[in-house]
Amino acid sequence: AGNMGCIPPQPGFLEGLKAVCSAHGTLLIFDEVMTGFRLAEGGAAEVYGVVPDMVCFGKVIGGGLPVGAFAARREIMAHLAPEGPVYQAGTLSGNPLAMSAGFTLLSELHAAPEVYAGLAERGASLAQGIREVMTEKSVPHQVNQVGSMLSLHLCEAPVVDFDTAKAGDNAHFKALFHHMLDAGIYLPPSAYESWFLCSLIDDAAQDQTLTALRSFNPS
Repeated sequence: AGNMGCIPPQPGFLEGLKAVCSAHGTLLIFDEVMTGFRLAEGGAAEVYGVVPDMVCFGKVIGGGLPVGAFAARREIMAHLAPEGPVYQAGTLSGNPLAMSAGFTLLSELHAAPEVYAGLAERGASLAQGIREVMTEKSVPHQVNQVGSMLSLHLCEAPVVDFDTAKAGDNAHFKALFHHMLDAGIYLPPSAYESWFLCSLIDDAAQDQTLTALRSFNPS
């Protein structure tokens, strides 16, 4: 999940969903608007080894520009026009500028798959650094991280779903957001939004982030 902070699936959850869907003849649909082409070239499906029947994508495939798309197994897509009877169109479908930007981005990623490993390494390093700083400051916290996505939750219990995410101290997170912004670090303004890292974040940027975090006084 990404809109309650970064919350990875519990072990066996996705596999269980696939088994239930298969048992009842129901399509398994993954929303990969955030994770598609961000966590890996095959998205979260590749990371967790569970292949859905359908998948939704967002502006990552537009190089950051507005776009929406879905994909599915061949036999499902065959129902769409012009091969099949189902007509599909939309405002965010096929904009030439977004398609050009997306094609360029995805071509770059396909040619340099090592980018994903580097982003995952950076994400793990930053997440561990945040844990160390918050522990030093005796601030209750949980840091969830998957690849280049992570979240800092200001609470004591592990954050595994929306109910546990709501246990976070949103007032302190608001203060943290403004503190970090004053220090030149732009975090998502809501505790329920994931942090997205890019390949330009280097050791210096990570050190700047942790230094700013270290000077935060939550009291």
